Amino acid sequence: MFNLKVVLRETGIKADTLRAWERRHGLPAPERTSGGHRLFAQRDIETVKWLLARQEEGLSISRAVDLWRNIESRNLDPLLEMDYPTQAKIGIPLAQLGGEIQELRAAWIAACKRFDEQGADQILNQAFALFPPEVVSLDLLTRALAEIGDGWYQSEVTVQQEHFASAQATRRIEALIAASPAPTIPGPILVICPPGEEHTFSSLLITFLIRRSGREAIFLGANVPITHLDEMTESMNPKLAVLSAQQLNSAAALRRMALFLLECRIPVAFGGRIFNVIPDLQNRIPGTFLGQELRNVPSIVDRLVRSPSPKPTIEPVSTAHQNATNQFLQKQNQIDAYVVEHSEAPYNHISLANFNLGQNIKASLELGDIAFLGEDISWIRGLLDYHNIPEELIDSFLPRYVEALEVVMGEDGSMIAEYLDDLISSVDGGAEVR
Repeated sequence: MFNLKVVLRETGIKADTLRAWERRHGLPAPERTSGGHRLFAQRDIETVKWLLARQEEGLSISRAVDLWRNIESRNLDPLLEMDYPTQAKIGIPLAQLGGEIQELRAAWIAACKRFDEQGADQILNQAFALFPPEVVSLDLLTRALAEIGDGWYQSEVTVQQEHFASAQATRRIEALIAASPAPTIPGPILVICPPGEEHTFSSLLITFLIRRSGREAIFLGANVPITHLDEMTESMNPKLAVLSAQQLNSAAALRRMALFLLECRIPVAFGGRIFNVIPDLQNRIPGTFLGQELRNVPSIVDRLVRSPSPKPTIEPVSTAHQNATNQFLQKQNQIDAYVVEHSEAPYNHISLANFNLGQNIKASLELGDIAFLGEDISWIRGLLDYHNIPEELIDSFLPRYVEALEVVMGEDGSMIAEYLDDLISSVDGGAEVR
């Protein structure tokens, strides 16, 4: 919960204007302490930004409030239905605000590339002194890690530099979580990385953002097994489980976990990079998609807890995909052995390629569409190109894998073999693989 000073700083609105809106229109609707002082939730701050955005579009405040009420009357969330500026301090020109945070972000990236821990910490201390923690977390740390990740993909940043930056960012978010005030709204929210998901930064940030909204958020860590999860949820009685996956393989594990949690009557929300890269995956998960912007997560969580959605419907996995999954799992070791035996590339390269491709084939089949595999192949090709690794490695590997499928699985492997053949033909013909 925030005091009036924080709201004025983050939105740029004048105190008299805010009080008039509250008195005349009932928006925002802050809580009050026993002494009568206003306490604003994160949603109140976002509501003010939303109303200011409507004024910028030409509506009077009364018309903006009417629009808000009309959207709510249709059981919709105005914050999700209409765009609004999400940067803090709307009263400050956005170019100026963006310039400040962009300069700090660039300086922090440079410090991390130098492995300058003290310098990186000092830059973050300066950022937190100038901006609210949400702004620093989202617009500095999150974007910086994305830029560093792109740099690694393009062979401009080393693995060591990427790991150093991730460790620095993770440590700061963990400190923010530890310093969060006690929750004011009852009912825990579980934040979980499903089996196979080792990337924790987004989940930690979600935990922090939910706590800043006044709710209790409990982060269970990376690579959480489904075993005994029912016992834990029964003892805790969580209001919601928030799951995150960054890769195709962990998206399949997320689906299994979501189905399990629904059997335990725990509603599910989910997000992560892979669902932004492959939007069709969103329809395969039994839960509510959190969207592409982490800053909107607290509002979505609040809506889901206050007004739980009906049991979600998802696209079913076809019998053909289920059968293909079972057959592939039974024959995978034989397929891998065939590829190793009939390839001239170094054993370690082939073994790694077998493992990664096999993991993503299983995930695509389990998620109900072998075509999900195409994005992973495209990503690998781009990586090879940026790192100056001969594409012949993958160009020779895929046909050999198709041959192994045909020899080992026969007709049972036709779904996978035909799709990989199409990928090979697409590349040979100059088409983009998707």
